[in-house]
Amino acid sequence: MAENDCLFCKIVKGEEPAEKVLETEGFLVIKNKFPVSPVHVLVLDKKHREKKDTLSGQYPGFWDLLMDAVWKTVKHFKLDKTGYKLVNNGAGYNHFEHEHLHILGGSQEEPGGMT
Repeated sequence: MAENDCLFCKIVKGEEPAEKVLETEGFLVIKNKFPVSPVHVLVLDKKHREKKDTLSGQYPGFWDLLMDAVWKTVKHFKLDKTGYKLVNNGAGYNHFEHEHLHILGGSQEEPGGMT
């Protein structure tokens, strides 16, 4: 998918609406429009990089910056106390080629909470 056709690139550029949670050097964290848990956010790469390229090691330091954004998000929602899951979809489960992670969390007692 070309960068100018990419929904996540448009969100990063502010051309499409999204509920921003926080921003780091290389990533934008937004709330998922269709959450499957009490906390469900997307950690979007600010650059259009495809998953196959980030997994190949082509971008040194990429995963360090990504994990920094994840940890800041976990602390923001206090998920370090209640638990969370990181989801990195691939192949048939991946609807967007633009690199991103899902962070899911929430109380098991809440409807839709984590199990």
